[in-house]
Amino acid sequence: MKIIVSVIVPVYNESIGVLLAHKALTSELSKHNEAFEIIFVDDGSTDDSFFHLKNIAEKDTKIKVLKLSTNCGSHMAIRAGLLHASGDCAGFIACDLQEPPELIYKMKSKLSEQHNIVWAVRNSRKDSLRTKIHSTIFYWLARTMVTKDIPPSGATMFVLSSKAVKALNMYSERNMTLLGLFSSTGFKTTLVHYEGTNRILGKSKWTLAKKLKLTIDFFVASSNTPIRMVSIVGIGFSLLGFGWTAYILLREMFVGDLASGWPALLSVILIGFGITNISLGIIAEYLWRTLDEARGRPRYIVEEALNFNIDKTN
Repeated sequence: MKIIVSVIVPVYNESIGVLLAHKALTSELSKHNEAFEIIFVDDGSTDDSFFHLKNIAEKDTKIKVLKLSTNCGSHMAIRAGLLHASGDCAGFIACDLQEPPELIYKMKSKLSEQHNIVWAVRNSRKDSLRTKIHSTIFYWLARTMVTKDIPPSGATMFVLSSKAVKALNMYSERNMTLLGLFSSTGFKTTLVHYEGTNRILGKSKWTLAKKLKLTIDFFVASSNTPIRMVSIVGIGFSLLGFGWTAYILLREMFVGDLASGWPALLSVILIGFGITNISLGIIAEYLWRTLDEARGRPRYIVEEALNFNIDKTN
C-alpha cells in the first residue's frame, strides 16, 4: 500500500514520552483512512528512549526508527527522517506534543501546486523573557537579511509536499538549518495558526548554546550579509579614522589646544581591536564551514534502523 503521510519525530532523552507520542500520533493518523508511517529519529539519546522505541517498532510496522550514533541536533535528525520518508507528503512534530497531532492533516489540506510548504504558527507562547528576546531578534534579522518567506514570529511545525522533500534532500551541507534550506528552495509557503498546549513530560532541550549555534548556522549558511558587514564596518571605521586624523591635524595647525588623551586613545584601541576580532570571527565561521564541507565526512551515522533497510551513513 502506498504511504500517503510520513511524520518525522526527533527524539532526544524523552524516555517514556515516546510512548505517549506514539499513542497520540497513531490514534490521530488512523482516523483518516490513509496509509502512514511515523519515523522516530533517536538523536543519540543517553536514556532509555531507544529501548521504548524498539519495543514499539517490534509491535507496529508503521513505526520506523533511526538511531543516530551521536547527538547531531534536532534539525539534522529531521533531515535524516526526511531523507528516508516515503510518503506523498512529510511533516515534523516534536515528541513533547506541544503541537496537537490533528494539525498534521489540517496542514496537509493546505498543500497545493502554489504552496509546497505549510507552517504551523502558535498564536501565543509562554516563553521566558530571554527566549522571547532571542526569538524576536532572530526572526526580525532572518526576514530582513535572508527571506520574507518565514513567519514573523517563527514556526513550530511544518508539512512538505513530495516536491519540497525531494528538493530539500538534494542539499548535503552539514551546518545548515531547516529554515535556511526552506529559503534556498524558493517554494511558496502558507500558514496554519493554532493554540499551543503545555509540555506533557520532560523539559526543553534547547539550551542557550544550541540556540546560538542555530543562529550562527542559519545566517552564515544562508546569507553573505555577515561577511559583507565586515567590509562595510571596516570601510566605515577607516573613513572615520581618516576624518579624525584630518581633524586633529587641522586643529593642531590652526588652534594648537590639543592635550594628551590617553583614556580616549585607549578607548579607540579597545573598540578597534574588538571590531577586528569580531570581523575575524565571522570570517573564521565561513572558513570553518568551508573546511567542514570539503572534508566530505558523513552528516550522521545511523547506528540502527528498524523496519526499513537503509545506508547507515549520510
